[in-house]
Amino acid sequence: MIENPETAKYVSQFLLDINDQLDESIGTVEKRASAAELKSYKRGVGYVMYEIFDKILEPLYLRHPSLKPPEWEDHKASPGT
Repeated sequence: MIENPETAKYVSQFLLDINDQLDESIGTVEKRASAAELKSYKRGVGYVMYEIFDKILEPLYLRHPSLKPPEWEDHKASPGT
């Protein structure tokens, strides 16, 4: 993935900020859209967020573990928890 630590740090923060903005956008759509539109929007946002985490951030954090947010440590709970 990205070797340079400063570039990795930038990418991490940039994508985490995008994640926050996507999350915030759900509240705006919720106030202005029908239930069906909201459901569709949330599904799309969820897909985008998953792809960012799965394809970019997780590999990035494997290469640069110090950048991984502490709250991500419990992200992969074992089955049954």
